[in-house]
Amino acid sequence: MQGLIDIILPGVALTGAIIVVFLYLYLVKGRFRRPEGTKAVDIPSKLRNIKKLADAGKYAAAITLAYRTFEQMCGSKTGSERLVSETAREYLERVLKIMPLDSTAAEEFATIYEEARFSKHEMTRERYESAIRVFTDLYPKIEGSPITTAV
Repeated sequence: MQGLIDIILPGVALTGAIIVVFLYLYLVKGRFRRPEGTKAVDIPSKLRNIKKLADAGKYAAAITLAYRTFEQMCGSKTGSERLVSETAREYLERVLKIMPLDSTAAEEFATIYEEARFSKHEMTRERYESAIRVFTDLYPKIEGSPITTAV
């Protein structure tokens, strides 16, 4: 009986260790998964939702959704989404190195987004309209811009 346990126990331990390694690789490192790829942004749906929020007087939420849509569009175009560890400004700096966008307009949009997202005061319709004006100026430039490789 002891001889049988001496043979089976190391095999079970080895099998358990192999399973733990594969689970670690799958869950933590993301190995053995199909690549997600970049998802296309459903712009018409996003624009409808932005308008609904603005019509309801939720200007801060509308501005936030517009800016996040902008980030998704940039991520879809460049193949690089905003990292969890990145701020909106850091991601914008990275995007501006890759895409030839109007940096002044993009930074103005980021400023309005940060105000809408992090300030305690209510956003006005004028501020919302300013953000949407910048967004509609940037939108066609994102779609038509060539991607440059950062050195």
